[in-house]
Parts: sequence; C-alpha cells; structure tokens
Amino acid sequence: MKIVTLICRILLGLIFVVFGANILHPFLTMPPMPPDAPATHLMNVMGPSGWMTFIGAVQFVGGLLVLIGGTTPLGLVLLGPVLVNILLFHLRLNGGQGIGMGVFATVLEVVLIYAYRANFAGIFTYKATPTA
Repeated sequence: MKIVTLICRILLGLIFVVFGANILHPFLTMPPMPPDAPATHLMNVMGPSGWMTFIGAVQFVGGLLVLIGGTTPLGLVLLGPVLVNILLFHLRLNGGQGIGMGVFATVLEVVLIYAYRANFAGIFTYKATPTA
C-alpha cells in the first residue's frame, strides 16, 4: 500500500501543481470554447473577476502540499472542493465532455483519503465536542 500511496500522491500532486501553475501563468493551450455554451459564459465571468487566479493558487498550493508528504491531508482538504467543482463543471456545463482527468484525479484523491484515514478521524465522527 505504501507504493500505491506514493504513486497516487505524486500523480495527484503533479496534476494540480502543473494545472494550477497553468492557470496562474498560462503555458498550455486550451481549445476555443463555443461562444454560446454555458461553460463559456461562466469562464467569461470567472476569468476577469480574478476568481480563476484564486482557484489556480488553491490548486497549486494543494498540489504542493500533497507532494511534500507530511502535509498531504491538508492538501487533500484543499483539493477536495476543487475536484467537486471540476466534476460538476464537466457534468453540468460540458455535458460530460472532458471529465476523464477529473474522474482520474478524484479516484487518486479517494485512495489517498483512505490511505490517510487516521488523519481524518476527527472529521468523520458523530460525537464531536468543543475543546474546553
């Protein structure tokens, strides 16, 4: 399981470091989106508002935290909502097109959450009490 965890950690971390860096400083080309598509309208709002810059920074930092190793649980917590948004974007706005990488990254995330489940024990409880 150690080798599987390491491979998943490296793959997930690299995916988000590369694509987060691409949002912050574009170096990969993206095919043009259809002008009247709902996804195009969303991107036309998110880009100029600076929201995509924030998302890119969260992806980049989350990817680095996963790659570092000791901070993997924090990186997984940051990347979880990003993955939900990626999946919903492709399912709801793109009709499922291009969802493959999102599903792959989600599988990696789930494997890592399972591998680091002891670190999430406090979150998955039904008897939580405030610290005195």
